Amino acid sequence: MEVIRKDPIIFVIGCTGTGKSDLGVAIAKKYNGEVISADSMQIYEGLDIATNKITAEEAEGIPHHLMSFVDAATARYNIHQFRQQGLKIVEEIRQRGRIPVVVGGTAYYVESLLFEENIIETPGSKGDLEEVEELDKLSNMELHRRLEEIDPESARLVHPNNRTRVLRAIEVYRLTGKRKSEFLREQKESNGSGDLGGRLRFSESLVLSLDASKEVLSERLNLRVEKMKKMGLKKELEEYYDKNREKLINREHFGVLQCIGLKEFIPYLELSVERRLTTEGERLFEKGCEDVKLHTRQYARRQRNWVNSRFVRRQEIREVPSLKKLDTSDKNTFIAEGMRIVDEWMAGRDFKERASFCFIPNDDVEAENSEDANMTRHCEVCGILVAGTRNWYAFPCKTVLAMTTISV
Repeated sequence: MEVIRKDPIIFVIGCTGTGKSDLGVAIAKKYNGEVISADSMQIYEGLDIATNKITAEEAEGIPHHLMSFVDAATARYNIHQFRQQGLKIVEEIRQRGRIPVVVGGTAYYVESLLFEENIIETPGSKGDLEEVEELDKLSNMELHRRLEEIDPESARLVHPNNRTRVLRAIEVYRLTGKRKSEFLREQKESNGSGDLGGRLRFSESLVLSLDASKEVLSERLNLRVEKMKKMGLKKELEEYYDKNREKLINREHFGVLQCIGLKEFIPYLELSVERRLTTEGERLFEKGCEDVKLHTRQYARRQRNWVNSRFVRRQEIREVPSLKKLDTSDKNTFIAEGMRIVDEWMAGRDFKERASFCFIPNDDVEAENSEDANMTRHCEVCGILVAGTRNWYAFPCKTVLAMTTISV
């Protein structure tokens, strides 16, 4: 099949356990490509088993970029750094006459490469170091109250436990003197549609969104964790933590300790070497394994919702790349099907995914696209904060009349 794309770039995204790495390698092998990882858990040095990094054997000689390059002592590696490095690598790959293949499930990493003007620019300096250290010492609720004081509109759209987003909103104001909510309002107005800003960065871009049935993903995840244990997960975690213990002190909210695959095992790793060998140690390690499964399933749901919200539902009001869903439930056929899609796209065919891809009732679409879609609400009876319109209406508390929007 003839290739007519001049400057193609291919994104392979989707839930954890859908086979993104395998398909990325297959595409790169056929079309003389190199892989750029867009996975926030795999940027850190070490923890190859815990974060499920592709092995040299699995990579089959294909270069992989932006993996294992951030030290454990780095408290914050931000989206600006990723975008800057990622775009530089895209250009370098093209200069070598090869095709960039971006593989990963970290939503904001992928969007930072796909779209222009979708990130608020701030000065490179972090500003007053003492102020940064002061913020780091605050609890999640104290930090959220600080945001309420300077930018109440942004505060009502982010859950207090989403520390990274809260810190980012405070940082925007601290470094620019302008509220994040003001930047977003201006962006929507300049975009004209009142929706997400940012034009497509690459005119010839394909997004392959991988997914699989819930049952298949659950089974794959269980098998993956068992495989990780056999590959030496416990030893890897112990050696990594013991080596970096001092670097990781008081960093529970930042950096590598946010990664699924490490944070779940902290109670076990904090034990002495002798206590790790006891029944208590074994129980805590096994609990960590179960928590990894739980958190990965939760993360997979967020990944799926992101694709639906940012691409599928907004195809009529936002410039989006050529988009095609790929069901990877059958591990024996999905690579061939994925390659067929890529072949057709490289030959000039464009894809537009149907709204039925959302897997979410149509009644929810309007709510999710509204300005209040991410609003945090408070149940006065339960005392629980609920982030997002869909979560709010699905909230199990029956005393709906007692619920009010969180005060700002």
